[in-house]
Amino acid sequence: MAIDVVVNQRHLQIQLKQLETVWHTVINGYNLSQAATVLHTSQSSLSKHIAALENQLKTEVFIRQGKRLTGLTTMGTALMPHIESIFAEIRTIENLSLDFNNPNIGTLTIATTHTQARYVLPQVVKEFKARFPKVNLILQQADPETIAQMVIRGQADIGIATESLLHNNYLRCYRYYDWTHRVIVPSDHELANQESVDLPTLASYPIVTYHGGFTGRGAIDKTFEEAGLEPDIVLAALDADVISTYVGLGLGIGIIAEMAFEPSHYQNLTAIPVDHFGRFTSWMAVRDDAEIRQYGRAFMELCQKQFDN
Repeated sequence: MAIDVVVNQRHLQIQLKQLETVWHTVINGYNLSQAATVLHTSQSSLSKHIAALENQLKTEVFIRQGKRLTGLTTMGTALMPHIESIFAEIRTIENLSLDFNNPNIGTLTIATTHTQARYVLPQVVKEFKARFPKVNLILQQADPETIAQMVIRGQADIGIATESLLHNNYLRCYRYYDWTHRVIVPSDHELANQESVDLPTLASYPIVTYHGGFTGRGAIDKTFEEAGLEPDIVLAALDADVISTYVGLGLGIGIIAEMAFEPSHYQNLTAIPVDHFGRFTSWMAVRDDAEIRQYGRAFMELCQKQFDN
């Protein structure tokens, strides 16, 4: 970028590229290699931008341990809100221009989990594509922490997940929907006719459920632990399709998200409502420092409308 930022009081002329380097270095955890990848440049180039900025400011912006950057100095900390404000305005202006000239053309990248992409979003995606046929819609599936980082780094426009989004200073979150878990068992299982199952009974059976960090697994573990129970987790998987398959094969009873149970696909399984593990909220998140394209906001509106009835 060729725009200069002029600080009149000290007669400094700071290149916008230098500020961009600082911003991406911070949001990529002070990892210059990772920041360079995001910016499609070299690590040495970023180092030069940082050195040039610190030379003009006559003070260091980053704390260093050897050649590694580990944090922000007092000056760097003071500088960051202003850098964020500058790039928020730039992104807003860019999106305003795009919306004015080509409001229904572009690319929208959604970072989400397999559960959301597979069980929750299909109808939203169908309606969105009917409304915006010229928008290239990309669904990137990842774990919740990666989803948050993808939105922060600008690799995704919208993130959708249950964990890792809400408590993040760089993200602005919107409630999507609430959900709980279900226990699934083969239709001929001894629990199949039960209206509910208590925790000790659940813990007495082999269990097939989500991998750590996905779809409320942390709450499942915590609930058993607080009850003084040690469940036998015989298989952990990333998505409910795999869990349902192995429950159907008799490997154990399953614990999955309620929206992931599809009786028409697994007619040999029965779902039992349980509230032991709590109620969860799935969130949509965008970067807090700039507005997304109009069609991105339309996608989020379709998501929220999905559960209004």
